[in-house]
Amino acid sequence: MSRAARGGRAGAAAGLTLGLLALGGTAPSYAVDQGCENIATDQADVVTTERTGSPVQLMQVARAQQVAAEGGRVPGAGVTVAVLDSGVADSDLMDVVRPAGQAARELVDPQGTSMAGLIAAQGTPEEPIGIAPGARILDVRVYDRRDPDDTSAEVGPRADLLLEGLRYVAGLPRGDVGVLVVGLSFARTPELDADLRAVLADLAAKDVLVVAASGDRPTEESDALYPELGYDGEEPPHGEDARPVIWPAANPGVLAVNATGTALVEDEVVVGDADGEVLRSSATDLAAPTLDAVSVGIDGRSTCLLSDISTAWAAAEVAGVAALVRSAFPEESARQVVARLESTATGSLRASTVLTGHGVVQPVEALTRPLRPTEEGDVGGTRVVDEGDQRAEAPQPEADVLASTKRNAVWWGLLAGGALVVAVLLRPVLARRRD
Repeated sequence: MSRAARGGRAGAAAGLTLGLLALGGTAPSYAVDQGCENIATDQADVVTTERTGSPVQLMQVARAQQVAAEGGRVPGAGVTVAVLDSGVADSDLMDVVRPAGQAARELVDPQGTSMAGLIAAQGTPEEPIGIAPGARILDVRVYDRRDPDDTSAEVGPRADLLLEGLRYVAGLPRGDVGVLVVGLSFARTPELDADLRAVLADLAAKDVLVVAASGDRPTEESDALYPELGYDGEEPPHGEDARPVIWPAANPGVLAVNATGTALVEDEVVVGDADGEVLRSSATDLAAPTLDAVSVGIDGRSTCLLSDISTAWAAAEVAGVAALVRSAFPEESARQVVARLESTATGSLRASTVLTGHGVVQPVEALTRPLRPTEEGDVGGTRVVDEGDQRAEAPQPEADVLASTKRNAVWWGLLAGGALVVAVLLRPVLARRRD
């Protein structure tokens, strides 16, 4: 698949590896819109992308950062986001830290750096790059390259290494990490589900908000997910649901994020179709646009374009929004932040769709709507209550304690009136008798 992980290789070396790119002296810079996949680790010249990313404009990130800054904090400050991916380059554009005691290795795959840049790269107030530039990135490298050139020297994506990375974060003190994001997808098995449930319970106990890509559509027959989910450009079957197949995004303890095909083209919003690029899944909770995003290159100095639709980029963007919201509402738990994100998205809290879940994430709304999320994830004033199909009933009148007295008075009045009428009628008759 285009960005999701392809199956692990048995000969890959075990254990986590952490990358560290040693940067040289100052290099000349020039402005050009270049794809991140074309940036090299030893890039001679620093490339600067001229345009503002389409997704940050569609999501009104500049306005969201302005709102967050009104609270007196740098947007995202005080929140650490763990990026479990291919490693993150050292960069002056973002604050990157790594686990102590891990061996440093040169980066070979740009995905981890691109995800980190979408979350926390420094831009300008008018042209942001990362959504939460004040956040810190914890680089937990769980693979080297999606397609290793040499399996004796490079580690490909493997579910066991991802679990190892998750366990590492779960073992950190509470408060060290506020958000964790995964851009990988694997074939789901009962064993993996059991292992994931255990580590997610530990992460929940540490109040870590876990975000994961819902899964890109596999395009190569060598992909372990291709037999069930690859269609060679054909339309996916009606009713497709990747939830039983994809791991780890399908777990209920994970905020699963899909990508949309919407983009900003010459200041016009163009709604594209992402169906051929991403998987339909009932596990999807939220979605985000990714076409023509701007991020940081693998050299750590350049900025570059991400021109594809990818759930890894979408997951990183939602992780950035989560960091922005956690920074603005530091007293709220991970579950409360999720409630904010889902209740302010473009869709419905009551129903979700297989492509966008509860809708596209809306950072400004998440920051400004007057909500009071409970610890259980309910949002005060917005919770939908299903009262069933009962018919509406007219209100019942209150009991009248003077009803019997009133009825008696009416009858006595009628009797008195009747007697008066009889007396009037009989008066002439009685008068003639006297005469």
